[in-house]
Amino acid sequence: MRATLRKRMMSLAAALATLTLVSCATTQMKSEWRDPKVAGAVLKGQPVLVVCQSRDPSLRRICEDQWALRLQRAGAAGIQSYAIPNFPADGIAGSEETRSAAERVGAPIVASVQLALDDLAVVNPAPQVGIGIAGGSGGYRSGGFSAGGLGLSFPLGWPTAAQGMVCSAAMVDAASGTVFWSGSAAAPPSGTQAGQVAELTQLMIDSLLRAGLLH
Repeated sequence: MRATLRKRMMSLAAALATLTLVSCATTQMKSEWRDPKVAGAVLKGQPVLVVCQSRDPSLRRICEDQWALRLQRAGAAGIQSYAIPNFPADGIAGSEETRSAAERVGAPIVASVQLALDDLAVVNPAPQVGIGIAGGSGGYRSGGFSAGGLGLSFPLGWPTAAQGMVCSAAMVDAASGTVFWSGSAAAPPSGTQAGQVAELTQLMIDSLLRAGLLH
């Protein structure tokens, strides 16, 4: 009985430690670079072709939607590549293919974005329900009576795994293929990948604003 209780306490401590680490983690930039020769808010008011790459087609579209939405809020006009006829369905296109697509939609700038899930997965234990069974024992010598209890817990459902997400992005001059800004960021494990994409996208937009490329 003591061994079982000790095992349960150790498992609980490990789970709490994991949850603490996850809760303390935040979405943050890992690196950022800007071409010093590029000055001013070159993205302001400009059409920007957004090309996201991901193994998950849904995440690719979510990514491009988020970039288009948040670029618009920041004063640019994002155009999703998935809406362009004959553009590769996975978003993986060569430089000439991307340049041609940007020219067709009148976008002088391309936002090239890559999404990938972190290899490390955090397992969240399944919720449990507890049942208490009360009992009692009496002693004739002391005349006393003591009550005790036995607690049982059962899992509800199955444990769930959550993965972190990494994002790298580059702002590219469509005509020359020259990168004038790039950055990378990481989001902690979460049960909603769409939420991770939204946070990463906003973080990138904020970095572009701080760099003076957007106003």
